[in-house]
Amino acid sequence: MALPAPSLAGTGNPMHDALQARTDLERRQALHQAVRSGGDQCNAVTLAFHAGMDAQRNAFWDLRCADGTDYRARLPAERFASAAFLRCGSAVRVPHFAGPCFQALTAATTQTAARGGANGSANESFCRSACTTQPAVGQNRCVQRCLLGQGIQVGQQASASLPSNSRFGAIYITDQPLAAYGFANGDTDRLAVNLAAVRFCQSLAGPVPCKFQGELVNQCGAIAMAISRHPRAMVMTADLSTQMLNRATTGRGATRQAAEAEALEACRPAEGPGVQCRIVAQGC
Repeated sequence: MALPAPSLAGTGNPMHDALQARTDLERRQALHQAVRSGGDQCNAVTLAFHAGMDAQRNAFWDLRCADGTDYRARLPAERFASAAFLRCGSAVRVPHFAGPCFQALTAATTQTAARGGANGSANESFCRSACTTQPAVGQNRCVQRCLLGQGIQVGQQASASLPSNSRFGAIYITDQPLAAYGFANGDTDRLAVNLAAVRFCQSLAGPVPCKFQGELVNQCGAIAMAISRHPRAMVMTADLSTQMLNRATTGRGATRQAAEAEALEACRPAEGPGVQCRIVAQGC
C-alpha cells in the first residue's frame, strides 16, 4: 500500500498515526494511491474522514472519490500490516467495515466489536488456527485476511453458505512496475489454494510484497497485464527485471474464455506504443 510509513504510535496504530500527522491534501493523496493499488478505479480522493477506532485499535477512514464512489479503509493496528478497502454499504462480517460511512463509530457498536459476539470470537479463533501453516512472519497478515473474508477462510464459514464440493481460487499481484503475480484455482481446500497463489507470487517478487486481489469461488479466473520494456533493459525478455507493469487486471466467468475476455477488456485502455496486454494466468 502507498500509505505513509509507520511512525512511532501515539494511539497504538502506527499507520493511522502516520496518516493523521499529514496535511489533509497529503492524507487524500496517500489514501488515493492506496485504494488504487488495490485495483479500485478511484481517479482522485476529494474527501477523507476519520470515522474512529475500534477496541482492537483498528482505525477506519472513509474516502470519497471524484466520481462519487465511497470507500471505507480499515487500517490494522499491527505494524507493517496492509490496509483494506471496501465500498461503503457492502455486506461484511467485520464490525465497522461497511456503512454507514462518514459517520463516527458509536459507543454501542464499539462495545459490540470489543465483545466480538459468539460468531466473531469463534471466527478469530478459527482463523488463527488455520493460519498456523503460514510462516511465522506472515501469520498476523493471514489472520487479518481471514477475518476480512479475503480468501483465507475455511471450514465452518465456507460450509455454512457453500456446497461441500465448492472449488476455490486466489489472485495476487504486485504493485507497479514489477509484473509478478500469483494464481491458483480449482482446489477444494480454501486455505491451501490461497497459500499456493501467494507463495508463487512471492517466489517471483522476492522482497516486494504480493497483494491479495480477490478470491474465486466455483468460477474461472484470469489475470491480464499491460507490459512494456523496462527503461533500463536493452530488450524485453521473460525475465521480470526487463519488464515494466503498466496495469494489471483480473477477470471472472463461467469459462476460461469469459474470464480472459473480461480481464483483457479492463486492460486494453493501458495499451499504447510498446505496451500490449496479455493473459499471464488463467484457470478454472
